[in-house]
Amino acid sequence: MRSSRFPGKPLALIDGKPMIWHIWSRARLSRLDEVVIATCDEEIRSAAEAFGAKTVMTSEKHRGCNDRVAEAAKSMPEFDVVLNIQGDEPLVHPDLLNDILLKFEKDDDAFCVNPISELTDPHDLESPNTVKVVYNLSGRVLYFSRYPIPSDKVHPRSVPVYRQVPFFGFRRDFLLKLSELPDSPLEIQEGVDLMRIIDNGLSIDVLKTAFQTIGVDLPEDVLRVEKALRLDSIYGRYGDSKGAA
Repeated sequence: MRSSRFPGKPLALIDGKPMIWHIWSRARLSRLDEVVIATCDEEIRSAAEAFGAKTVMTSEKHRGCNDRVAEAAKSMPEFDVVLNIQGDEPLVHPDLLNDILLKFEKDDDAFCVNPISELTDPHDLESPNTVKVVYNLSGRVLYFSRYPIPSDKVHPRSVPVYRQVPFFGFRRDFLLKLSELPDSPLEIQEGVDLMRIIDNGLSIDVLKTAFQTIGVDLPEDVLRVEKALRLDSIYGRYGDSKGAA
């Protein structure tokens, strides 16, 4: 609720509904067994429970979203996999969440999964709001940055640039151990939560996806999302006040 660029952002109205309602409704169309809104804000808890969502109140001291999700996950030992679905991504596609779950089902060695998509918009390439990612030949993350990577300063860029799609999957035990580690130097420098994993020599599997999202960073992004929703077939499947079936 205290976003410096967009105060009150999680409850901003999108087509007459709070942004978190859209995310919760779309997530419930996936194979997830349970969708929970983790928050430190009473306003969010009240709004979420008003439309029927389960909530977990967390500490207001968390700097990053993964630590907040880890705190919520501590009270849910029955789940093996936890997804961090960020509260400013109202166009999350349920099939993308299903793809993350499938990656864990197919690969026992996957402990953290981060979708990525090819970045083609020059504005996003230069924008610090879009996290860029490079990965190795084994499909594991090498580095995240808010600035264009790989560099084109030595040679013209001949490989695709990929953006982080901000939905993160974790083995629950891995997430809880990660939350016990201190904020890492590169995590702080880049302002990217998952750099804590890289800094500690642990691995993140990438998942290439064609699904695109529009993150809401500024008030004007709401109009972009509303325009996209009018073209979105998923939207029509939960467009009533009761949310997903």
